[in-house]
Amino acid sequence: MTTTNSLRLALGISLLAVLASVITSVEGQQRVESQSENFLGQFEPTQIGHPSFVSPHASPIAVNNNLVFVANTPADTVDVIDSQTRDVIARVDVGVDPVSIARRPDGKEVWVSNHISDSVSVIDTDESSPTFLNVIATIQEFDTARKATSFDEPMGIAFASNEKAYVALSSDNQIAVIDVASREVTKRLTITAQDPREIVVRDGKLYVIPFESNNQTQLSGGAAEDIDGDLVTFDIFEHSIRNNSKLSLGHVIDVIKHPDMPDRDLYVFDTETDELIETVDTLGTLLYGMTVDSQGRVFIAQTDARNDANGRAGTEKHGLAEMENRAFLNRITRLDLGGSGAQEPSFFDLEPLPPQQPDPTDALATPYGIKISEDDSTLFVSAAGSDKLITIDADTGEVLGRVAVDATPRGVALISAIDGSPTQAWVLNAVENTVSLVDVSTASNPRLIDTVVLEDPTQPVVKRGRKAFETAMASTTGTFSCASCHPDGHTDQLVWVLATPIVTRGDQIQPRITMPIRGLRDTEPYHWDGIPGDPYGGVNAANADGHVPPNSDINDPTTSTLDLINGGLANTMHWVGKTNTNDEGKLGMLTAAERDDMSVFLLSVPYPPAQRRPYDNVQSDRAKEGFRLFHIEGNGGGRAGV
Repeated sequence: MTTTNSLRLALGISLLAVLASVITSVEGQQRVESQSENFLGQFEPTQIGHPSFVSPHASPIAVNNNLVFVANTPADTVDVIDSQTRDVIARVDVGVDPVSIARRPDGKEVWVSNHISDSVSVIDTDESSPTFLNVIATIQEFDTARKATSFDEPMGIAFASNEKAYVALSSDNQIAVIDVASREVTKRLTITAQDPREIVVRDGKLYVIPFESNNQTQLSGGAAEDIDGDLVTFDIFEHSIRNNSKLSLGHVIDVIKHPDMPDRDLYVFDTETDELIETVDTLGTLLYGMTVDSQGRVFIAQTDARNDANGRAGTEKHGLAEMENRAFLNRITRLDLGGSGAQEPSFFDLEPLPPQQPDPTDALATPYGIKISEDDSTLFVSAAGSDKLITIDADTGEVLGRVAVDATPRGVALISAIDGSPTQAWVLNAVENTVSLVDVSTASNPRLIDTVVLEDPTQPVVKRGRKAFETAMASTTGTFSCASCHPDGHTDQLVWVLATPIVTRGDQIQPRITMPIRGLRDTEPYHWDGIPGDPYGGVNAANADGHVPPNSDINDPTTSTLDLINGGLANTMHWVGKTNTNDEGKLGMLTAAERDDMSVFLLSVPYPPAQRRPYDNVQSDRAKEGFRLFHIEGNGGGRAGV
């Protein structure tokens, strides 16, 4: 058995073992005739799937000649649409969770990143070839000593030429340089920031943005002699190490921006030498998408976190209201790199700045996919949290037009006229799993022409629950969603102070880092403070000396996630000072049915297979030793007699 097949087998076994509860059947499949009709007759085939890993996307849709190639992430296929008839003419099986697509410059191949399979599938797009619209190669790299992939969680793909390509290895914080002819990794470029996803090549330069680039925020602890009341406001040793019992009650912690914190947002490399040319900082917090025009202007679709807006502690008035009910600013960053060096960035705000509030129906939450027209005039941006495609003047930043599409648009591909003016936009709506065709010939009036439905094995209740999780209409300002703080089911890695309980005998509202939603099943109560989704009762961070009753049913895990949802919507997404209740009288915008669906969705999201997991599933000696140290020796000399 080949190494690749061994890895696929191991991955398949691990997925089935963990995810058996979400095996689904797909209605409407083509009937399959058995050769032994008298014995088996005809039957409706059952498709064995896997739950959503809620994988991210980076340019998941591309146009090649008259064909549109789409990453059908839940079905593990690349779906091919005829741009004239709008029919799906082929479905190409690739790896688990395809998330990014790129066209080779000569149009003879399309490459797709398989985020969970740790591979890139190469699809033949030469119409004269006998393997047209088939996978002709798989690009991976293995650590043979550890028997594991070393091509972890690939994302964006960009071609420097027909001979050279780049692939972002998001969890490795590297860019793999690929020889196109041999399909081999020739070198790796190091990104000194977290989670590179979107990459673009233009005019001899490779542009890379890390997704979680930091925004220079941190807790204000430091040494006692350094306390200045500004950047350092508490003795971190005294309160967090020497006296850490009961969460070190009574001391004050601030969330501040520290100028010495690294915040690298954009990397620019020379594609001839692969040498780093420039690094630029302070361009945004969560960087979703990027496009570059012919003038060397870089445009980044991003959300700027406001976790420091209410960062000063010491009073009960220290929550979402002090953040003006706006956790994020939805922005496009423009950076001019066409001259001798980077100019000061400018920011196109898609909504009024706080304390002004947009009408929730006018908000444009979570700018994600972004493309510039060939004539450099117009930006096309998917507002993923608001289910809209918007057009923006690339010079002034003015929002020119908008059109509603389906749930969670993430990818945009453009078709242009001979003069470079845009005519059509194809938009992948990742959660609804549809493709919208939009007439964009008039930028001020984009018009939906058609919607192509892709095959989707996702359970309907899970799909509905994910829509509720991703929609910004869950917040009363319409400017952010649950997914804004928990992108891709993970964490934004930021510290927030919201309407969390005040710690017993203290005046501090507890700062918290965002928790992932992955792996919630059978882990209640959620978070280490023991408050949300607690089916047991007892003490917790809000009541360290007394006994609190359970707030959920141990026999029904959805009651625990529902408690988490209700608390989050009331404390984080509710417009403080106003009465916004749903159809059952609970604070927050989502209906009871939407909350019920989300409670099921949250339980369905697992952690993906561990990075560098041996494909033979045999635990290494080092892992065994780590297990022994963690579970037996612990923090000390070990158990007596061991």
